[in-house]
Amino acid sequence: MAHSIELLLDDAADELIRQRWRSLTALGSKSAVGRPHCTLVAGDRISGVDAHLATVAQRLPIPLLIGPPVALPADGVFTLAASVVPSTELLSIHATVHRLCADGVDGLADHTRPGMWTPHVTLARRLTASEVGTALALDCGPIRARATAIRRWDGDTTSETVVAGRAC
Repeated sequence: MAHSIELLLDDAADELIRQRWRSLTALGSKSAVGRPHCTLVAGDRISGVDAHLATVAQRLPIPLLIGPPVALPADGVFTLAASVVPSTELLSIHATVHRLCADGVDGLADHTRPGMWTPHVTLARRLTASEVGTALALDCGPIRARATAIRRWDGDTTSETVVAGRAC
């Protein structure tokens, strides 16, 4: 998916996820790149939603509990991710973003629809089953984080629009 709406993590949680990325890279895994985030909505194109994102950002920060790893299968390989516990606040923000922004998303990804969404922070991509097993040996203890901002990612131009929450 080329476009997405995502929650960004506080600085401490961001750094902890980046440490996990570095550990996975040292093991030879194809770690995630960019900025640690939890995707709320993904699609082929997103437009006309920034005013809605500013409204949603006023609800931030919210606490997030980043939990144990999950392996998400796709096309014979796996994405390794840290699960994000779906708290009431997180589910409410997800539903609100979907309700307010879905009309501005072309090619909405089914896996980001309410009731089908698995909140997570990507750790590594395109892993074999064996590589997943090796990666699971890393320390993947819980991270108490805060979602502090929301961003709209444009993968076509590799640009972001960040809307900070109240405490930023």
